Amino acid sequence: MVRYFSAIVIGLLSVLKGMAVTVKYFFSKKVTMEYPDQRWKMPDRFRGKVGCDTNKCISCLYCVNICPVSCITLENVKAEIPAVVTNLEGKEMKRLKNITKFEVDISRCIFCGLCTEGCPTGAIYMSHDYEISCYTRKDMVYQWVKTKL
Repeated sequence: MVRYFSAIVIGLLSVLKGMAVTVKYFFSKKVTMEYPDQRWKMPDRFRGKVGCDTNKCISCLYCVNICPVSCITLENVKAEIPAVVTNLEGKEMKRLKNITKFEVDISRCIFCGLCTEGCPTGAIYMSHDYEISCYTRKDMVYQWVKTKL
């Protein structure tokens, strides 16, 4: 008989412990975010979609060679007049080749960031954009083509 009543008391205590957790969260600040209207601020080191500034690119092909899954395609032609580009350290570099095609296939990208770390001019970067869903694979190939050669 004692075991029966002690089991009832233990059951009631466990229910009260569970309800204490529920009551604690009921009165705390809500953290639900309404997604389309409100968006999380991404941390500085977040690696989202790959972006490119073709005006900074010197066509060194480092990003193409370092990419472990070969998702970057870059084609270039020799420049008639070399342009001057400032690198990340503030030094001037000559662009001897002009870009005719710069593509990144996001469906193959593993977002490792190796392409951005070695870029001497900072032309290729990881953006904070995390909405990269598409309906077709064709839409997952991002193309940057320099308009002025």
